[in-house]
Amino acid sequence: MFILAIPVKNEICVPSKEAEKFAKVLVENGEIKSIEYLDNRNSLLGEVHFFITPKEEYVFDFLEAGAEPLITPRSEMNINDIVEAFLFRELYSYGSI
Repeated sequence: MFILAIPVKNEICVPSKEAEKFAKVLVENGEIKSIEYLDNRNSLLGEVHFFITPKEEYVFDFLEAGAEPLITPRSEMNINDIVEAFLFRELYSYGSI
């Protein structure tokens, strides 16, 4: 089981500063089990395993809380695209860019 945090606007992953809400996505056995939408980025701290963004941004708060920040391989990705990329290890580590 993994819990992913994804900042979204119109169901598309965007940088945190542009997000309308933050999706907390529970992935289990290769599929999405649940999606909870939160209004506050800070409410995800300590609650998720991965924080996923379309480009680099401030993520040290998530690193300190034990979450690994990842970057999408392309812009305009929705939650399903991101989960698929996550499962196939197509997301980038912040250190690999």
